[in-house]
Amino acid sequence: MYAIEKNKGPSLVKNIDWFIIINVILINVIGLIVLKGMADQKEIPNLFMKQLIASILGIAVMIIVMIIDYKDLKILGIPAYFITVFLLVAVLLVGVGREETGTRGWLMLGPLSVQPSELGKVAMVIAAAFYFERLQQGRSLKHVLLLLASTALPIGLVLLQPDFGTAMVYVFMFLCMLFVSGIKYRYIFIFGGSVLLVFPLLWFTVLVNVLPNHMITRIQSFLNPSAHENSGAYQVRMAIRHIGRGQLTGVGLGKGKATFMVPEVETDSIFAVVGEEMGFVGAVVLVALFAVLLLRCLYIARFAKDKFGTFLVIGLMAMFLFHFVENVGMNIGILPMTGIPLPFVSSGGSSVVVNYLAVGIIVSVSMRRQKPMFEA
Repeated sequence: MYAIEKNKGPSLVKNIDWFIIINVILINVIGLIVLKGMADQKEIPNLFMKQLIASILGIAVMIIVMIIDYKDLKILGIPAYFITVFLLVAVLLVGVGREETGTRGWLMLGPLSVQPSELGKVAMVIAAAFYFERLQQGRSLKHVLLLLASTALPIGLVLLQPDFGTAMVYVFMFLCMLFVSGIKYRYIFIFGGSVLLVFPLLWFTVLVNVLPNHMITRIQSFLNPSAHENSGAYQVRMAIRHIGRGQLTGVGLGKGKATFMVPEVETDSIFAVVGEEMGFVGAVVLVALFAVLLLRCLYIARFAKDKFGTFLVIGLMAMFLFHFVENVGMNIGILPMTGIPLPFVSSGGSSVVVNYLAVGIIVSVSMRRQKPMFEA
Protein backbone atom coordinates (compact mmCIF):
# COMPACT_ATOMS: atom_id res chain seq x y z
CA MET A 1 0.00 0.00 0.00
CA TYR A 2 1.31 3.44 -0.92
CA ALA A 3 0.79 6.49 1.27
CA ILE A 4 -0.81 9.40 -0.56
CA GLU A 5 0.14 12.96 0.25
CA LYS A 6 -3.06 14.95 -0.16
CA ASN A 7 -3.05 18.42 -1.67
CA LYS A 8 -3.92 21.10 0.86
CA GLY A 9 -4.46 24.80 0.52
CA PRO A 10 -7.11 27.54 0.29
CA SER A 11 -10.51 26.98 -1.21
CA LEU A 12 -10.18 25.19 -4.53
CA VAL A 13 -13.35 26.73 -5.96
CA LYS A 14 -11.52 29.88 -7.00
CA ASN A 15 -8.88 27.70 -8.69
CA ILE A 16 -11.36 26.06 -11.07
CA ASP A 17 -9.94 26.16 -14.58
CA TRP A 18 -12.89 27.85 -16.29
CA PHE A 19 -10.75 28.35 -19.38
CA ILE A 20 -10.63 24.65 -20.28
CA ILE A 21 -14.20 23.95 -19.10
CA ILE A 22 -15.73 26.68 -21.28
CA ASN A 23 -13.53 25.55 -24.17
CA VAL A 24 -14.79 21.95 -24.19
CA ILE A 25 -18.40 23.04 -23.65
CA LEU A 26 -18.14 25.29 -26.73
CA ILE A 27 -16.84 22.33 -28.75
CA ASN A 28 -19.69 20.22 -27.42
CA VAL A 29 -22.24 22.91 -28.30
CA ILE A 30 -20.99 22.95 -31.89
CA GLY A 31 -21.44 19.18 -32.01
CA LEU A 32 -24.96 19.40 -30.60
CA ILE A 33 -25.93 22.09 -33.11
CA VAL A 34 -24.66 19.99 -36.01
CA LEU A 35 -26.37 16.83 -34.72
CA LYS A 36 -29.66 18.73 -34.21
CA GLY A 37 -29.63 19.73 -37.88
CA MET A 38 -28.87 16.15 -38.93
CA ALA A 39 -31.61 14.78 -36.65
CA ASP A 40 -34.14 17.17 -38.21
CA GLN A 41 -33.05 16.26 -41.73
CA LYS A 42 -33.26 12.53 -41.10
CA GLU A 43 -36.32 12.89 -38.85
CA ILE A 44 -34.55 10.96 -36.08
CA PRO A 45 -35.00 13.10 -32.93
CA ASN A 46 -33.26 10.48 -30.75
CA LEU A 47 -30.00 11.19 -32.56
CA PHE A 48 -29.91 14.61 -30.89
CA MET A 49 -31.64 13.76 -27.60
CA LYS A 50 -29.26 10.90 -26.76
CA GLN A 51 -26.28 13.17 -27.36
CA LEU A 52 -27.82 15.96 -25.28
CA ILE A 53 -28.51 13.61 -22.36
CA ALA A 54 -25.01 12.15 -22.61
CA SER A 55 -23.53 15.66 -22.62
CA ILE A 56 -25.47 16.68 -19.50
CA LEU A 57 -24.42 13.44 -17.78
CA GLY A 58 -20.83 14.03 -18.90
CA ILE A 59 -20.77 17.53 -17.41
CA ALA A 60 -22.09 16.13 -14.12
CA VAL A 61 -19.33 13.47 -14.15
CA MET A 62 -16.74 16.16 -14.91
CA ILE A 63 -17.86 18.26 -11.93
CA ILE A 64 -17.74 15.29 -9.55
CA VAL A 65 -14.31 14.14 -10.77
CA MET A 66 -12.67 17.57 -10.70
CA ILE A 67 -13.70 17.99 -7.04
CA ILE A 68 -11.88 14.76 -6.16
CA ASP A 69 -8.17 15.16 -5.50
CA TYR A 70 -6.49 13.54 -8.50
CA LYS A 71 -4.03 11.83 -6.14
CA ASP A 72 -6.93 9.69 -4.92
CA LEU A 73 -6.87 8.07 -8.36
CA LYS A 74 -3.83 6.12 -7.19
CA ILE A 75 -6.31 4.19 -5.05
CA LEU A 76 -9.59 4.62 -6.96
CA GLY A 77 -7.87 3.78 -10.24
CA ILE A 78 -7.17 0.19 -9.14
CA PRO A 79 -10.80 -1.02 -9.00
CA ALA A 80 -11.63 1.16 -12.04
CA TYR A 81 -8.89 -0.55 -14.03
CA PHE A 82 -10.01 -4.09 -13.15
CA ILE A 83 -13.69 -3.25 -13.78
CA THR A 84 -12.70 -1.94 -17.19
CA VAL A 85 -10.71 -5.09 -17.97
CA PHE A 86 -13.74 -7.17 -16.91
CA LEU A 87 -15.97 -5.16 -19.27
CA LEU A 88 -13.47 -5.55 -22.14
CA VAL A 89 -13.52 -9.32 -21.59
CA ALA A 90 -17.34 -9.29 -21.41
CA VAL A 91 -17.48 -7.50 -24.76
CA LEU A 92 -15.60 -10.39 -26.38
CA LEU A 93 -18.15 -12.85 -24.97
CA VAL A 94 -21.53 -11.11 -25.22
CA GLY A 95 -20.81 -7.83 -27.01
CA VAL A 96 -22.40 -6.50 -30.18
CA GLY A 97 -20.86 -4.50 -33.00
CA ARG A 98 -20.84 -3.47 -36.63
CA GLU A 99 -21.53 -6.15 -39.20
CA GLU A 100 -19.61 -4.32 -41.92
CA THR A 101 -16.35 -4.33 -39.93
CA GLY A 102 -16.85 -7.34 -37.69
CA THR A 103 -15.93 -5.26 -34.63
CA ARG A 104 -17.56 -6.35 -31.38
CA GLY A 105 -17.16 -3.39 -29.04
CA TRP A 106 -20.47 -2.58 -27.34
CA LEU A 107 -22.35 -4.02 -24.36
CA MET A 108 -26.12 -3.71 -24.27
CA LEU A 109 -27.40 -2.69 -20.82
CA GLY A 110 -31.15 -2.57 -21.37
CA PRO A 111 -31.86 0.35 -23.73
CA LEU A 112 -28.29 1.65 -23.34
CA SER A 113 -25.20 0.63 -25.30
CA VAL A 114 -21.83 1.06 -23.57
CA GLN A 115 -18.42 0.99 -25.24
CA PRO A 116 -15.90 -0.21 -22.62
CA SER A 117 -12.89 0.59 -24.82
CA GLU A 118 -13.65 4.30 -24.30
CA LEU A 119 -13.44 3.96 -20.52
CA GLY A 120 -10.37 1.77 -20.98
CA LYS A 121 -8.40 4.74 -22.32
CA VAL A 122 -8.75 6.64 -19.04
CA ALA A 123 -8.17 3.52 -16.92
CA MET A 124 -4.97 2.70 -18.81
CA VAL A 125 -3.67 6.27 -18.45
CA ILE A 126 -4.24 6.21 -14.67
CA ALA A 127 -2.43 2.87 -14.29
CA ALA A 128 0.44 3.93 -16.56
CA ALA A 129 0.79 7.32 -14.78
CA PHE A 130 1.10 5.52 -11.44
CA TYR A 131 3.93 3.25 -12.63
CA PHE A 132 5.68 6.00 -14.60
CA GLU A 133 5.81 8.05 -11.38
CA ARG A 134 7.25 5.06 -9.51
CA LEU A 135 9.94 4.69 -12.15
CA GLN A 136 10.78 8.39 -11.79
CA GLN A 137 11.32 7.87 -8.07
CA GLY A 138 13.68 4.95 -8.61
CA ARG A 139 13.92 2.39 -11.37
CA SER A 140 12.64 -1.07 -10.50
CA LEU A 141 12.26 -4.10 -12.76
CA LYS A 142 8.99 -4.93 -10.99
CA HIS A 143 7.49 -1.55 -11.85
CA VAL A 144 8.71 -1.79 -15.46
CA LEU A 145 6.99 -5.16 -15.84
CA LEU A 146 3.82 -3.93 -14.16
CA LEU A 147 3.78 -0.85 -16.42
CA LEU A 148 4.11 -2.98 -19.55
CA ALA A 149 1.53 -5.52 -18.35
CA SER A 150 -1.08 -2.92 -17.30
CA THR A 151 -0.71 -1.27 -20.69
CA ALA A 152 -0.55 -4.37 -22.86
CA LEU A 153 -3.62 -6.04 -21.32
CA PRO A 154 -6.28 -3.48 -22.41
CA ILE A 155 -4.54 -2.99 -25.77
CA GLY A 156 -4.62 -6.73 -26.39
CA LEU A 157 -8.30 -6.99 -25.43
CA VAL A 158 -9.21 -4.11 -27.77
CA LEU A 159 -7.25 -5.75 -30.62
CA LEU A 160 -9.26 -8.94 -30.09
CA GLN A 161 -12.57 -7.10 -30.74
CA PRO A 162 -10.93 -6.30 -33.27
CA ASP A 163 -10.75 -2.49 -33.10
CA PHE A 164 -7.39 -1.44 -34.52
CA GLY A 165 -8.25 2.27 -34.61
CA THR A 166 -8.93 2.42 -30.86
CA ALA A 167 -5.86 0.27 -30.15
CA MET A 168 -3.78 2.86 -32.01
CA VAL A 169 -5.11 5.51 -29.61
CA TYR A 170 -3.97 3.42 -26.62
CA VAL A 171 -0.50 2.97 -28.12
CA PHE A 172 -0.19 6.67 -28.93
CA MET A 173 -1.15 7.67 -25.38
CA PHE A 174 1.46 5.32 -23.94
CA LEU A 175 4.15 6.58 -26.32
CA CYS A 176 3.45 10.22 -25.39
CA MET A 177 3.71 9.38 -21.70
CA LEU A 178 6.92 7.49 -22.43
CA PHE A 179 8.25 10.51 -24.32
CA VAL A 180 7.92 12.81 -21.30
CA SER A 181 9.20 10.18 -18.85
CA GLY A 182 12.80 11.10 -19.58
CA ILE A 183 13.69 8.28 -21.95
CA LYS A 184 16.61 9.16 -24.19
CA TYR A 185 15.40 10.43 -27.55
CA ARG A 186 17.81 8.24 -29.48
CA TYR A 187 15.87 5.17 -28.34
CA ILE A 188 12.66 6.68 -29.69
CA PHE A 189 14.29 7.48 -33.04
CA ILE A 190 15.79 3.99 -33.24
CA PHE A 191 12.40 2.43 -32.50
CA GLY A 192 10.59 4.68 -35.01
CA GLY A 193 13.16 4.03 -37.71
CA SER A 194 12.97 0.28 -37.11
CA VAL A 195 9.19 0.33 -37.48
CA LEU A 196 9.42 2.21 -40.79
CA LEU A 197 11.99 -0.23 -42.11
CA VAL A 198 10.20 -3.38 -40.97
CA PHE A 199 6.63 -2.32 -41.86
CA PRO A 200 6.85 -3.09 -45.62
CA LEU A 201 8.14 -6.58 -44.85
CA LEU A 202 5.43 -7.14 -42.22
CA TRP A 203 2.76 -5.88 -44.63
CA PHE A 204 3.53 -8.38 -47.38
CA THR A 205 4.29 -11.35 -45.13
CA VAL A 206 2.01 -11.05 -42.10
CA LEU A 207 -0.43 -8.12 -42.02
CA VAL A 208 -2.21 -8.90 -45.30
CA ASN A 209 -3.08 -12.30 -43.85
CA VAL A 210 -4.02 -11.07 -40.36
CA LEU A 211 -5.80 -7.72 -40.76
CA PRO A 212 -9.55 -7.70 -41.54
CA ASN A 213 -10.49 -7.12 -45.18
CA HIS A 214 -12.08 -3.73 -44.48
CA MET A 215 -8.86 -2.44 -42.90
CA ILE A 216 -6.71 -3.68 -45.80
CA THR A 217 -9.11 -1.96 -48.19
CA ARG A 218 -8.86 1.31 -46.24
CA ILE A 219 -5.06 1.25 -46.32
CA GLN A 220 -4.97 0.40 -50.02
CA SER A 221 -7.53 3.11 -50.83
CA PHE A 222 -5.46 5.66 -48.91
CA LEU A 223 -2.32 4.74 -50.84
CA ASN A 224 -4.14 4.60 -54.18
CA PRO A 225 -7.48 6.44 -53.93
CA SER A 226 -8.19 6.52 -57.68
CA ALA A 227 -8.27 2.71 -57.78
CA HIS A 228 -10.88 2.51 -55.00
CA GLU A 229 -13.14 5.49 -55.76
CA ASN A 230 -16.33 3.50 -55.32
CA SER A 231 -15.19 1.23 -52.50
CA GLY A 232 -12.63 2.01 -49.78
CA ALA A 233 -12.05 5.62 -50.84
CA TYR A 234 -15.74 6.45 -51.34
CA GLN A 235 -16.29 7.81 -47.81
CA VAL A 236 -13.22 10.05 -47.98
CA ARG A 237 -14.10 11.24 -51.49
CA MET A 238 -17.61 12.21 -50.39
CA ALA A 239 -16.33 13.90 -47.24
CA ILE A 240 -13.83 16.04 -49.20
CA ARG A 241 -16.50 16.97 -51.75
CA HIS A 242 -18.96 18.19 -49.13
CA ILE A 243 -16.34 20.03 -47.08
CA GLY A 244 -15.43 21.91 -50.27
CA ARG A 245 -19.10 22.59 -50.95
CA GLY A 246 -19.29 24.66 -47.75
CA GLN A 247 -16.84 27.24 -49.16
CA LEU A 248 -16.31 30.24 -46.83
CA THR A 249 -19.40 30.43 -44.62
CA GLY A 250 -21.25 27.18 -45.34
CA VAL A 251 -24.65 26.30 -46.76
CA GLY A 252 -26.45 26.75 -43.46
CA LEU A 253 -27.24 24.52 -40.49
CA GLY A 254 -29.43 21.57 -41.38
CA LYS A 255 -29.19 22.33 -45.11
CA GLY A 256 -26.21 20.19 -46.09
CA LYS A 257 -26.30 17.06 -48.21
CA ALA A 258 -23.45 15.31 -46.41
CA THR A 259 -26.03 13.98 -43.94
CA PHE A 260 -27.35 11.66 -46.64
CA MET A 261 -24.35 11.23 -48.92
CA VAL A 262 -21.41 10.48 -46.59
CA PRO A 263 -21.24 7.04 -44.87
CA GLU A 264 -20.91 6.98 -41.04
CA VAL A 265 -21.59 10.71 -41.05
CA GLU A 266 -22.78 10.96 -37.42
CA THR A 267 -19.53 9.54 -36.08
CA ASP A 268 -16.47 9.12 -38.32
CA SER A 269 -17.32 11.85 -40.84
CA ILE A 270 -18.97 14.49 -38.67
CA PHE A 271 -16.28 17.00 -39.71
CA ALA A 272 -17.65 16.82 -43.27
CA VAL A 273 -20.98 18.17 -41.98
CA VAL A 274 -19.22 20.93 -40.03
CA GLY A 275 -17.26 21.94 -43.14
CA GLU A 276 -20.29 21.91 -45.41
CA GLU A 277 -22.82 23.62 -43.13
CA MET A 278 -20.50 26.04 -41.31
CA GLY A 279 -17.95 26.50 -44.07
CA PHE A 280 -14.26 27.32 -43.78
CA VAL A 281 -14.99 29.81 -40.98
CA GLY A 282 -16.80 27.23 -38.83
CA ALA A 283 -14.16 24.57 -39.48
CA VAL A 284 -11.36 26.99 -38.48
CA VAL A 285 -13.22 27.94 -35.28
CA LEU A 286 -13.58 24.26 -34.35
CA VAL A 287 -9.91 23.54 -35.12
CA ALA A 288 -8.87 26.61 -33.09
CA LEU A 289 -10.90 25.44 -30.08
CA PHE A 290 -9.18 22.05 -30.20
CA ALA A 291 -5.78 23.73 -30.54
CA VAL A 292 -6.49 25.86 -27.46
CA LEU A 293 -7.61 22.75 -25.54
CA LEU A 294 -4.38 20.91 -26.37
CA LEU A 295 -2.16 23.89 -25.56
CA ARG A 296 -3.95 24.39 -22.24
CA CYS A 297 -3.34 20.72 -21.41
CA LEU A 298 0.38 21.20 -22.09
CA TYR A 299 0.39 24.21 -19.75
CA ILE A 300 -1.34 22.24 -16.98
CA ALA A 301 1.06 19.32 -17.41
CA ARG A 302 4.03 21.69 -17.23
CA PHE A 303 2.94 23.16 -13.88
CA ALA A 304 1.38 20.02 -12.33
CA LYS A 305 2.26 19.61 -8.67
CA ASP A 306 3.85 16.19 -9.16
CA LYS A 307 4.87 13.71 -11.83
CA PHE A 308 1.68 11.69 -11.40
CA GLY A 309 -0.36 14.75 -12.40
CA THR A 310 1.94 15.46 -15.33
CA PHE A 311 1.62 11.93 -16.70
CA LEU A 312 -2.16 11.95 -16.25
CA VAL A 313 -2.59 15.15 -18.25
CA ILE A 314 -0.12 14.13 -20.97
CA GLY A 315 -1.85 10.77 -21.47
CA LEU A 316 -5.33 12.30 -21.67
CA MET A 317 -4.10 15.15 -23.88
CA ALA A 318 -2.63 12.51 -26.22
CA MET A 319 -6.08 10.90 -26.42
CA PHE A 320 -7.67 14.18 -27.53
CA LEU A 321 -4.77 14.93 -29.90
CA PHE A 322 -4.95 11.57 -31.69
CA HIS A 323 -8.74 11.69 -32.06
CA PHE A 324 -8.69 15.27 -33.35
CA VAL A 325 -5.82 14.86 -35.82
CA GLU A 326 -6.99 11.48 -37.11
CA ASN A 327 -10.66 12.45 -37.52
CA VAL A 328 -9.95 15.72 -39.30
CA GLY A 329 -7.07 14.20 -41.28
CA MET A 330 -9.06 11.26 -42.60
CA ASN A 331 -11.95 13.51 -43.64
CA ILE A 332 -9.68 15.70 -45.76
CA GLY A 333 -7.78 12.75 -47.21
CA ILE A 334 -4.36 13.14 -45.59
CA LEU A 335 -4.72 10.16 -43.20
CA PRO A 336 -6.24 6.68 -43.63
CA MET A 337 -9.91 6.25 -42.76
CA THR A 338 -10.50 4.71 -39.32
CA GLY A 339 -13.45 4.56 -36.95
CA ILE A 340 -12.14 7.40 -34.77
CA PRO A 341 -14.78 9.92 -33.57
CA LEU A 342 -14.22 13.65 -33.10
CA PRO A 343 -14.30 14.35 -29.33
CA PHE A 344 -17.41 16.14 -28.03
CA VAL A 345 -18.73 16.46 -31.61
CA SER A 346 -19.35 12.98 -33.01
CA SER A 347 -22.44 11.06 -31.95
CA GLY A 348 -21.75 8.57 -29.18
CA GLY A 349 -22.84 8.65 -25.55
CA SER A 350 -19.93 6.62 -24.15
CA SER A 351 -17.42 8.80 -25.95
CA VAL A 352 -18.92 12.07 -24.70
CA VAL A 353 -19.16 10.92 -21.06
CA VAL A 354 -15.61 9.55 -21.04
CA ASN A 355 -14.25 12.71 -22.68
CA TYR A 356 -15.83 14.80 -19.93
CA LEU A 357 -14.44 12.36 -17.37
CA ALA A 358 -10.97 12.96 -18.84
CA VAL A 359 -11.50 16.74 -18.69
CA GLY A 360 -12.57 16.40 -15.05
CA ILE A 361 -9.25 14.72 -14.23
CA ILE A 362 -7.31 17.39 -16.12
CA VAL A 363 -9.18 20.17 -14.28
CA SER A 364 -8.52 18.40 -10.96
CA VAL A 365 -4.79 18.53 -11.71
CA SER A 366 -5.07 22.17 -12.82
CA MET A 367 -6.91 23.22 -9.63
CA ARG A 368 -4.02 21.88 -7.57
CA ARG A 369 -1.11 22.84 -9.82
CA GLN A 370 1.92 24.92 -8.90
CA LYS A 371 1.46 28.60 -9.55
CA PRO A 372 4.07 29.93 -11.99
CA MET A 373 5.76 33.24 -11.18
CA PHE A 374 3.61 36.35 -11.70
CA GLU A 375 0.35 34.33 -11.95
CA ALA A 376 -2.34 35.67 -9.66
